[in-house]
Amino acid sequence: MRGRWAFVVAVASATLPAFLPALAGEFVDFDDVYNFTLNAHYRGLGPHHLLWMLGLGPTQRFWGPLSWLTLGVDWSVWGLDPWGYHLTNLALHAASAATLFLVAERLLARAVTGVSPTTVRVGAAAAALFWALHPLRVESVAWISERRDVLSGLLLLLTVLAWLRSTESSGSERRRWMAAAVVAYALSMLAKPIGMTLPLVLLVLDVYPLRRLALGRAGAAAPGGRAALRETLPFALVAVVGAALALSLTHEVKGLADYPLWVRPALLGYALAFSLWKTALPLGLIPLYEIPARWSAADPRLVLGTLAAVAITVAVVLTWRRWPGPAAAWAVYVIVISPVSGLAIHGGPQIAADRYTYLPALAPALLIGAMVCLLARSVGAGALAAGSARLAAAGLVVWLAGFGALTWQQAGVWRDSVTLWDHAATFAPGCARCLHGLGVAWYRGGAPQAAVPPLERAVALRPDLPFQADLGLALWASGRARDAVPHLQAALAQQPHNSQLERRVGAVLIEAGRPEEARAHFGAVLRRRPDDVDALTGLGLALVASGRAAESVAYLRHAAELSPRATPPRFALARAYLALGDRPRADRELAVLRTMDPGLAERAGR
Repeated sequence: MRGRWAFVVAVASATLPAFLPALAGEFVDFDDVYNFTLNAHYRGLGPHHLLWMLGLGPTQRFWGPLSWLTLGVDWSVWGLDPWGYHLTNLALHAASAATLFLVAERLLARAVTGVSPTTVRVGAAAAALFWALHPLRVESVAWISERRDVLSGLLLLLTVLAWLRSTESSGSERRRWMAAAVVAYALSMLAKPIGMTLPLVLLVLDVYPLRRLALGRAGAAAPGGRAALRETLPFALVAVVGAALALSLTHEVKGLADYPLWVRPALLGYALAFSLWKTALPLGLIPLYEIPARWSAADPRLVLGTLAAVAITVAVVLTWRRWPGPAAAWAVYVIVISPVSGLAIHGGPQIAADRYTYLPALAPALLIGAMVCLLARSVGAGALAAGSARLAAAGLVVWLAGFGALTWQQAGVWRDSVTLWDHAATFAPGCARCLHGLGVAWYRGGAPQAAVPPLERAVALRPDLPFQADLGLALWASGRARDAVPHLQAALAQQPHNSQLERRVGAVLIEAGRPEEARAHFGAVLRRRPDDVDALTGLGLALVASGRAAESVAYLRHAAELSPRATPPRFALARAYLALGDRPRADRELAVLRTMDPGLAERAGR
């Protein structure tokens, strides 16, 4: 027992250092801004916060009440300091690594006979570290919005661990472990329903390595087989309910226009191949692998991915009687990755994602652990020289150390929004959404001139996507109002009822020296919303710029009455009175404005 827990502590301790750069990360402009910095609904643990977390309040970007609960706890402790949120993510991942060791130990002991408990533990540690230290884990750990990955992953591993303990027990102890497994599974579904396929995974494990269930009608009809099937029913019920809730409360699901039926099986093939390829060669990892503008049956990613998946499937089916381990691992891998492959439903603009490998990668990790055990058994049987085994072990250590180094490097990529999207645009220069992310990061970081080139490239690559507004805003903030006008007008044509965008078009037209055109846009907003303070102010400024200051006063007075503490109407009134040569009234407005914003008052009086 003491040796087992020494391995547990060692695995968790070895996992932590590789992800330490993530602790210096900010909230990145990739959902974090909307989820945390602009979202007050999760900030607390009161009744209205809890109702919102359950999905009973305003729209959420993802459904996962338990994940939101832990984020609410983080806010209660750390406020908006991202360091604490990252610390929680890292602690959860290290706990998952330790739990995986315990799961792998039990599975490998069933799968590989003729080896010592210490050898099994070494193999289990290799499996846990292969999974935990891999650079593909960085997105789930270093991205605060993916708290749901690390939390649901830990709870799923605890589910499997408790389920395995139940299969080793009897009587009341067996029932207690089974109840613990079902509770842990329900909690995992409340964190993120990504584990909806777990009942199928348990059936695979019952076939191999537990061998409680044999393939075919006779195996299912046997007493042991019937018991195994009955024990899966509570998990199936939790899975169905959790999946139904998630689907009903998920607000971004792609339809047939984005993902036609013919492409979905090919997407599964691509997802399987992508995950294996990046597991073997984890280079060029980026936060967004963009879906194409149009699907093509000749897309090499889909064709090669599907062919590779079919070839592997045929190979494991033909050899499963002799080598059941790879067949079981491949079955688990396919089952777990299916919900995020696009086979049934899909959300988001990505064709694949590093975070989608968080759970599927457990299967190849267990194969690595099994290979370590088989290697040791071969040495013990004299089939392999000890020197060759030591060389293989050294190679594995170097491999894992290399993963750790790459993970350290990749964790640093998530330091801030500019670093993240600059990395993505470097490795995927044709990714319009990555370029857009870089431009927006520069713009929001106060560098609009740096934002213009990547936004221009993004618009050129994908004119069908709504990037024109951001390019227009960046050009405007760079002092290029005339260049900004056509982009903001194009964005408005795509969103004709967007009042905020229409007000911005009016404002940039004033700055571009086209106040008469600006009046029409502010007038359109006021027809929809007669008491819109910003539109009233904009219309007044447009009239002043048109030389019709006398007409502007009524609109600006109305705006000031509607919002007495708003500074723009006071600024505009001061400018209108100065244009009319009415210095006493201008001074009164400037005096009021000076109490609210002295700098703006100084600008208005120039």
